[in-house]
Amino acid sequence: MPTYIRPCGYALLAILLLVAAPAAWCQDEQTPVSSWVDYNHYVRIARPDLALASAQVLLDSVNDEQLLDIVEAGEYPDYDRTFQRAEKIETLAQVTMQLQQRLQAARIKRSRDPDRISADIETLAQSLRARRNATERLRAAGQFAVPQLVNVLIDEKRSRLHPYVLAVLVEMGREVVYPLSVALSQLEPTAAQQLAQVLAEIGYPRALPYLRELVERPTTDADVRQVIEAADNMLASAAGVPSDAGSAELFLTLGQNLYEAGTTGRPIEGFDTAKNQGVIWVFTDDSGLVFIPVPAPIYADVLAMRTAHRALKLNDNLDQALSLLLMSNARRENRLLDGEADLSYPSNWKEPQFYLEMAGPHRLHDVLDRALRDGDTLLALDAITALGATAGTDALINREGTAQPLLRALSYPDRRVRFPAGFVLAATRPTDVFEGSQRVVPVLAEALRQTDQQFAVIIATDDDARNRLLALVKDTGMVGIGGLTMEDVVDQIHIIPGVDLVVTDRPASDVIDLYRKTTVNYKMSLAPILALVSPGEINTLNAEFGQEDLRLVVTLDSSDAEQLKPAVEQAVARNRGEPIDAKQAIAFAQRAVELLQDIAGRQSSVYNVHDATPALVQALSDDRRKIVHGAANVLAMVPVPEAQLAVADAALDLKRGAALRRVLLNSLAACATNHGPQVTDHHRAKLLDLIQKSKGKLAIAAARAHGALAEPTSNVVEMLISE
Repeated sequence: MPTYIRPCGYALLAILLLVAAPAAWCQDEQTPVSSWVDYNHYVRIARPDLALASAQVLLDSVNDEQLLDIVEAGEYPDYDRTFQRAEKIETLAQVTMQLQQRLQAARIKRSRDPDRISADIETLAQSLRARRNATERLRAAGQFAVPQLVNVLIDEKRSRLHPYVLAVLVEMGREVVYPLSVALSQLEPTAAQQLAQVLAEIGYPRALPYLRELVERPTTDADVRQVIEAADNMLASAAGVPSDAGSAELFLTLGQNLYEAGTTGRPIEGFDTAKNQGVIWVFTDDSGLVFIPVPAPIYADVLAMRTAHRALKLNDNLDQALSLLLMSNARRENRLLDGEADLSYPSNWKEPQFYLEMAGPHRLHDVLDRALRDGDTLLALDAITALGATAGTDALINREGTAQPLLRALSYPDRRVRFPAGFVLAATRPTDVFEGSQRVVPVLAEALRQTDQQFAVIIATDDDARNRLLALVKDTGMVGIGGLTMEDVVDQIHIIPGVDLVVTDRPASDVIDLYRKTTVNYKMSLAPILALVSPGEINTLNAEFGQEDLRLVVTLDSSDAEQLKPAVEQAVARNRGEPIDAKQAIAFAQRAVELLQDIAGRQSSVYNVHDATPALVQALSDDRRKIVHGAANVLAMVPVPEAQLAVADAALDLKRGAALRRVLLNSLAACATNHGPQVTDHHRAKLLDLIQKSKGKLAIAAARAHGALAEPTSNVVEMLISE
């Protein structure tokens, strides 16, 4: 009996062959085109292994432009659906991202290709359909097509294209206003008139300063002025800009708006989102309109600086423009990341700090005022450094028409600004008391206490909770101070140099109140708050502050400290004030003790060194020998008993090394010489014992202190007789 296969068997065999074949074919016969088809197919039938193989073959076999050609001509016009599905598959996510990135790079390169732009401009004069397609491609090129479009307008031999070019520029809209405005003043009369009309039709007021500059310029052609003035009036009327505002003032306003955009992060028209970089347009005699790419973080500042510079060229007495140039130039440098360069910065310009110091205190006050309002620590430091190098007492503390920024800096949340502000004010040695002068020495005292140690404030529900939370922060390497209310810890907060974290297990209503109280306390306003609450209170706090609040971290309370440590670390990471490292801490402390010594030595009538006595006494226990020396020297000049007693305690501490005790004994002698003996009988007995048991330089220092304290000469006689 013959063997046969039923028809359904043939069908099944065929299906199996069809499914299996592509995996084998892809090894020898797969082309880039078929790889693209297979990638889409396998993603959609959920075969990620085969899709991955096809995508990899495709990426390895073509360049970016070839890839774009294959995709645009392929049979999957809805390939975005493929990408969306593939992104959700772990094994395909990376290769899909590579495909998308290369396609995007090819699109950008193609849309901005000068030859393609040139061809598209010529196509504008062809059929309606061809013109429509060319217009869309030029719009895709955006501002990068403007140089060639402007070159066409300049060329009278290509006047047949002018109407089409003008129409395209209007359609391109706001994105082209900046490069067109830059080119406007450099063009011949006919082209300038045409561009002025384009700018008026687009209706974006960013062009106003450039238009008004030409209206004001005496050399502007009369016919050109008439057209430009009409465009200026149209834009000014729509934007509500006064007709009597000068071009310099308008450039200043534009620059201020750009600087504000850089502060708030508001998008700026013309930013190249495809390449994440700024675009600066310039017009040169040799090349015409060209662009300079600048790193994204400094784009707003470069624009603000350049518009301020233009305002100054039009009116060199415009002080606000100089202030804007100084602050935008300094912030530009601060925001420039390592390894990045600002190719737009004029080669003959010096570094920003040069101009800050040359400009003098009045403009520096403007820079500092803006930095403090924006919370810009680095810019504030730039201004304070320049003020310290150039300004005398009167210039530092007497600013006409507004609150003194340097005095406000004494209450700035970030210690890196607060301390230098105090240093500058102390170093000027004022002879007359001024408003706020009483705040300088306390800031120096804060700086004297500064170490790389972090401090946490605990506000707890009861004593047990306070002790538990103090142990928690101690385990994370922080020093904790605790209480049941803010009032309980106010005095301790006054002593420490700053607050790095607030931890509370109080109810949600108390957390809300605590948040508000810390906001107005300059030492605590930047410190994150870790709220340890019950499940129901999490929703209450999230509703009040939102889950994205930068200061507040809300988590479930737990008796297990190990469960809470990650929350502590998360909260500390949110501190908006930069941490002080050991090198910075010693620099701050040393400068503070130097200035306190100067204040005490001069017996300043403006600054009261006695306000720093608690900090100076505490500094005698510092691990840093230079700080101990300095504090002892200052205390020797402070005419209060607790100063001499503290130095005596330190000098007679047997746990200290001989060299350090010798220095402290000399300070004790100086203190007694300056203010008379104020030590106790206990100190006298210990000093006499030290004299009897010590030798060499230590013995001499102890004897000097004995003499300065006017101790009985019988002690000397007794020693001589016994010897």
